[in-house]
Amino acid sequence: MSSLVPMTWKDSLEGLRDRVLRVFDRWQPRRTRPNGGNGDYWPVSVLDLGGPAVDLAETDDEVLVTAELPGLDEKDFKVEVEERRLVLRGEKKAEREERRDGRYYSERSYGGFYRAGPLPCEIEPDKANARYRHGVLRVRLPKSDAAKARRKRITVN
Repeated sequence: MSSLVPMTWKDSLEGLRDRVLRVFDRWQPRRTRPNGGNGDYWPVSVLDLGGPAVDLAETDDEVLVTAELPGLDEKDFKVEVEERRLVLRGEKKAEREERRDGRYYSERSYGGFYRAGPLPCEIEPDKANARYRHGVLRVRLPKSDAAKARRKRITVN
């Protein structure tokens, strides 16, 4: 015969808290350094809780940023440069209504996102351009002359 220990409401709440914390620990964002970064990080997570997936690449002449924004129109988001940071912000709205078999179904969801990350060098924001097609945003940020001058290619023998 096993002995049963009565569980108090405090034990129940602590158990619930521990389970919730374990769930959020699995979703905790990993941090990845942008290519050529200065120590700042773009947060990246397996299950992104609020922002689009973003890739950053750097060439000799420009910084290229790609963001996944499926299901949005150009009017649903903004792209801005603030000092040496690129900022993406917007809102997604979805509504669905259906009448079937004498029943009415309605579903609505709304959510905003904000994603900001450091740029690896100085850029010329006035010459930047962005293109949005098929749910993918591509931003080209030309490097400043000073940023280009700091880079020196080394020949490998």
